[in-house]
Amino acid sequence: MLYETKLTVRYAETGIDGRLKPGMILNYFQDIASDHCAELGISALDLLPKNLAWVVYRYHLNIYRYPVWKENVYLKTWRYPANNLYELRQFDVYDEAENLIVTAKSSWILTRLDNKKPVRLKYHMPEQLINGHQLPVENDFTAIPEQTEKGDSRSFLVRMHDLDFNRHVNNTVYVIWALESVPNEIASKCLPCEISIQYQGDVVFGDHVTAFTQPFPEESDTSYLHTIFHDGQDAPITRVMTRWQAVDAFS
Repeated sequence: MLYETKLTVRYAETGIDGRLKPGMILNYFQDIASDHCAELGISALDLLPKNLAWVVYRYHLNIYRYPVWKENVYLKTWRYPANNLYELRQFDVYDEAENLIVTAKSSWILTRLDNKKPVRLKYHMPEQLINGHQLPVENDFTAIPEQTEKGDSRSFLVRMHDLDFNRHVNNTVYVIWALESVPNEIASKCLPCEISIQYQGDVVFGDHVTAFTQPFPEESDTSYLHTIFHDGQDAPITRVMTRWQAVDAFS
């Protein structure tokens, strides 16, 4: 049940000082999870004829070091069905010296495409994927505090490029929006070392959204709360919490 792959960081995937961009880490996770699901027969393509789709609900990442251009990294992932409701998935990234440089976990819900309602895993998954031997993933996600003020903001128009296989904005894009709303004095000198995400809605082509960012002093002077809204609506689409460190701290 453990799936592994090797990747080489490409130039187009790098940003500050040739380091892998934060959003690309989530793309790596999405790719390896999709490959693993395809091997198990539960990928997006396998589920589409059944009117089903995976929807990500939570993510939590800890980034200890950012890999750099041309560096080889080794990704490991495994899944764990929780309470017949959630599919938990762990991701670990190692460098060539076998140092753990990124670790993350996520929570996924299986939903119907026609009404977006969640379904129980046991009715739509092979029996061995529910009751067979599974590597555990701890379901210890913590709540993201609500913002008490709007703070800094950035607005975005949803592009066709932002959409995924299900014609909704890809989960990575929400994180990029949140990171783009951090004050310039932080974004120009720091990178996120911890990212927590809670997805609460979806966005489609042509929508206008705004990401609001507020310092989170209860944690540190480089932690932020981010909330993304459809313009003109009060219900949040996504809530994010980030903690940042100086670029040199990741060397």
